[in-house]
Amino acid sequence: MKKATNLILWCVCLLLACAKNTQAQTPVQKNGQLRVTGTKLCNQYGNPIQLRGMSTHGIQWYGWGSCLTEASLDALAYDWGADVLRISMYVQEDGYETDPAGFTAQVNRLIEEATERGMYALVDWHQLTPGDPNYNLSRAKTFFSAIANQHKNKNNIIYDICNEPNSGATWAKIKSYADQMIPFIRAIDNDAVICVGTHGWSTFGLSGDGSLQDVVNNPLTYPNVMYTFHFYAKDHRTEYLNQLDKASNLFPVFVTEFGTQEASGDGPNDFAMAQQYIDLMARKKISWTNWNYSDDFRSGAVWITGTCSNGPWTPARLKPAGAWVRERIMSPADDFPGGGTPVCEPVTASSNDGNVPANVLDNDLNTRWSASGDGQWIQFCLNTPTSVSGVQIAFYQGTTRTSNFDVQVSDSGLVWSNVLTNVHSSGANNNLETFSFTPRTAKYVRIVGHGNSASAWNSYTEVKIQTGTGGGTNQLFTLLPAQDAYVRDGANATLIHGVIDSTFLMTKVNPSATTGNNRESYLLFDANSVSGTINSVKLKVYGKVDLTAITTIPVGVYAVANTSWTEKTLTWNNKPAAGSTALASADISSAAYSYAVWDVTSYVKSEMAAGRKLISLSLKSLASNDSRILFNSAETGNNPPQLVIDAAISTQRMIVASLVDQSTKAATGTILQSYPNPFKNNNTIVFNLETQEHVYLSVFDLTGKEVAVLVNGNLAAGSHRVNFEPGRLPAGIYTLKMVHSGKITATKLVKQ
Repeated sequence: MKKATNLILWCVCLLLACAKNTQAQTPVQKNGQLRVTGTKLCNQYGNPIQLRGMSTHGIQWYGWGSCLTEASLDALAYDWGADVLRISMYVQEDGYETDPAGFTAQVNRLIEEATERGMYALVDWHQLTPGDPNYNLSRAKTFFSAIANQHKNKNNIIYDICNEPNSGATWAKIKSYADQMIPFIRAIDNDAVICVGTHGWSTFGLSGDGSLQDVVNNPLTYPNVMYTFHFYAKDHRTEYLNQLDKASNLFPVFVTEFGTQEASGDGPNDFAMAQQYIDLMARKKISWTNWNYSDDFRSGAVWITGTCSNGPWTPARLKPAGAWVRERIMSPADDFPGGGTPVCEPVTASSNDGNVPANVLDNDLNTRWSASGDGQWIQFCLNTPTSVSGVQIAFYQGTTRTSNFDVQVSDSGLVWSNVLTNVHSSGANNNLETFSFTPRTAKYVRIVGHGNSASAWNSYTEVKIQTGTGGGTNQLFTLLPAQDAYVRDGANATLIHGVIDSTFLMTKVNPSATTGNNRESYLLFDANSVSGTINSVKLKVYGKVDLTAITTIPVGVYAVANTSWTEKTLTWNNKPAAGSTALASADISSAAYSYAVWDVTSYVKSEMAAGRKLISLSLKSLASNDSRILFNSAETGNNPPQLVIDAAISTQRMIVASLVDQSTKAATGTILQSYPNPFKNNNTIVFNLETQEHVYLSVFDLTGKEVAVLVNGNLAAGSHRVNFEPGRLPAGIYTLKMVHSGKITATKLVKQ
C-alpha cells in the first residue's frame, strides 16, 4: 500500500511538472539557436551556457519503444529537467549499416520527441569499430544529408560527426574526415553547432594516438565547431581532469559522454572523482551528457534492469549512478542568462571562415572578417545609446571588386532599422571608406553583406563607427587588454595566474587574517591607436559575485603607474603598486554575469595628455567577504574586458594610411605590421621607432610559448624591416609581440 501511495504521489508531481512546463520556457525557448564564441557554447544572446543531459544507449538495443518512450522522455525533460538528449546511433554492431533507412527514421522520430519537449537534440554518429571515421565517410554523408535536410530549419540540432576515434585514428586522420564532413553539413544546415570527436577515444590523445599538441598545431578552422571529450571517473583520474581543463582553455569543448564508473560503463562508481569533473565543467560552463539512459545490466545505465518494459519512470527505479546524475541535472538550476537583451560585445558576426570578427577592430589592414553568403552580418555594440552618423569600412581586395551591403541600427539588438540600403564600395580603395547617414540614436550597428562583384564573400579588414554630429565626428575606440591577470597572496604569492589560470580575473578581500585568500586583478591597455579629443572613457569588465548569498560587493578601479608588467610574469610578490584612492567604484551583483562599468575619464585624459598611452589599472574589492568576484579575462573567449574611449575627431584627418605607405615611410608613433598575412614560408615585419631604444621582438604560439626571437638589441630611430621564416613551425595562429621603452605592441600572425 505504501508503494502504491508513493507511486501516486510521484505521478501527481510529474503531472504538475508537465503542467508547469507548459507555462515556463523550455531550454530551447530560453536559449534559441546556439553558437560557439571563443571557447564557449553561447545562446542566442551571446551568453555562455552549460547544457546538462543524458545520452541514450545504442538505439538498436534500447531505442524508441524500448527505453525511449513518451513516458520516459517526459520524465527526462520534466522531472529531471534535462536540457539535451544525445541520440546514440551506432554505425556498426547491428546499427546503421544494417538498416540505414530504418535507423534514420528512428533518429528523426527521437529528434521530434526531443523538440516537442523543448530539449536540444545531439545527433551522435556512434562509430567505434573500426576506429578511423574515414572508414564510414560515405555512410556518414548519406545519413547526415538526410538528417540535415529534414531538420535544418530547427534551432535545437547539434551534430556529433564521430563519437570516439581510436586504434590508430590520429588527429590528422580525424581532421581529414572533419574537413570533408563539416562543409558537407554546412551546405545544408549553415548555423548548427558541429561536434568533432578527438583522438584516443575522445581524450585529445591522452588514451593513445597522439596528444593535445596535435590539435594545437593543426586546429579546425571552421566557425561554430566544438571538440569532444569523454571520461569515466573510476578509470580516468587527475591526469584526464587536467587534460579537460587545459583543452577547454584552448578550444570549445563538449563532454558528450561520461560515466562515474570504469571505462566499460560498468563496475564500481567513483562519485568523488566524478564530482571533481562536475565542478570543473560547472565553473567553465562545459556542457555534458551522461552515459546512459537505459536499463542495461551495467552500473552506468541509470534505470534498474526491467524498468524499460513496464516502468514506472520514478526515482525509486534508479540505480545509484542514475540517482546521482539526476540530482546533478536538477541542481543547481540552469543558469541561462539573456532574457531578451544581447550582451554588449564589441563585435560579433553571423559566422566566419576562421577570419574572426575581432579582426576589424585591431587597426591592421592585413587581418579581416570574412563570411560567405547573402545576408551574413557583422555587428557592433556601442556600450550606451549614442548618436550614430555613419560607418567607415575598409574592404578586403577593395581595389579589385565592389562590395554590396546594408547598414542597420538598433536600440535593443533585437529589432533593426535600415539606415542605408543597397550600398556599394568604390572598388578603388583598400583604406577606410566613409558611408554617412542622417544621425540616429542607437546602441547597436549592423552591416549586412550581400557579397561582392566577383563572389558571395563579405570581407572587411577594418570597421569604425562614426558618432556625433556637426563639422567633426565622434569615434568610439574599444580597446581590449594587451595584458591581464590576477594575483593571490599567501602560499600562492609566487604563482603566475596569468599563465596557470588565464581565463579568469578575480578580486577578494578576505574577512579573516588568514593569508592566501586575497586577490587583485591587473589590466593593461594600449591606447596608441586613439586620436582626437577625448570625451569619455569607460572601463567595462564582465563578471559576478561567486556566491548567491551575497547580493552585491563594491569593486574599485585604481591607477597603476607601472606599465612594464606582463601577464606571463605577474605575481602577488612582484605586482606593481596601485594608487591609494580608487578612481571609481561599481557594485558587482551575484544575480548573473554582466558588464560592470567604471568611469575613468579624468585619469585616462591626464595620462594621454602627458603622452603616456599605455593605461595600467588594478581592480580591488572594497569590502571584505568570503565570496570571490569572478571576471572574464581577455583569454576567456567571450565578453572580454574593454576600455571604451569616446573621442572627437576632425572629419578632415586621414584615418588609415595604406599598408604600402606605412611600410615604406616614417610615421609618427610606433607601427608594427606584417605582410603577407596569412603567410606560408616567409613574412616581412615592419616597425617604426621614434627614438633610439632597445627592442625585443618575438613570436608566441597559442599556448603562450615563445617560438622565435627576431630582435633583441638597441636600434636607431626610424623604420626597420625584419624577415620571419617559420621553418618547421606548424600552421596556426601566432602572436607577434614587440617590447620597447616599457611599452608592448602586439599583432596576430597566421601561418598557412
